[in-house]
Amino acid sequence: MAELETLLEELEAVEHSTDYDALRRVREQIIEEHGDSEHAVEALYKVGLDSLFRRREFEEAVEAFGRAATRKHPYWSAASRTSLGICLYHQGKKQKAIFELRKVGNVESPSEHSITALTFMETIFLNEGNSEEVGRTRNERINQLTLLIKQAREDEDSFLLGQYLYAYGIAQLDAEEPEAARVAFGEAESLGVEILGDELYQAVAAANQ
Repeated sequence: MAELETLLEELEAVEHSTDYDALRRVREQIIEEHGDSEHAVEALYKVGLDSLFRRREFEEAVEAFGRAATRKHPYWSAASRTSLGICLYHQGKKQKAIFELRKVGNVESPSEHSITALTFMETIFLNEGNSEEVGRTRNERINQLTLLIKQAREDEDSFLLGQYLYAYGIAQLDAEEPEAARVAFGEAESLGVEILGDELYQAVAAANQ
């Protein structure tokens, strides 16, 4: 059995290459030989993404996301459960999808994952014409983004602040509150391209027109 540190070094060596089969093999080895480690949770999530987007093996992806979601990693488990919920919805399993997404979205300490889960839940309820749940979920999304913006200000994390201001603006547009959206987009754009990066800055600038 290979040492975990050795496998992590191998992973780093192939991570920026285009040898996706080698990347998957190393991650699968981490899962098999060091399944109790936090690195195995990340590996499971990324194997799931590989199954979903490169191999087009939907059931394989669901299995990987499901395994990672049962673990207690503060970041990768939530990412996996969110992806699991989205996959279940596309399988036509709406109630199971909402059940998984609620576990991520309805939390006391919001995160990027809870916002993603709430956004997708809102889409599901919109598609079903459930206006009551749409409103409740949208309000929760806005409340959580308000907390995340406050935290980013306190941490003086300008990049995250820009991300959350943009997401908040989008949520306010969804809530038909264009003035609140304009204020959020304006503040985000004022942070500038050097802080936000080109992709986010362009999205903010387009939204602020």
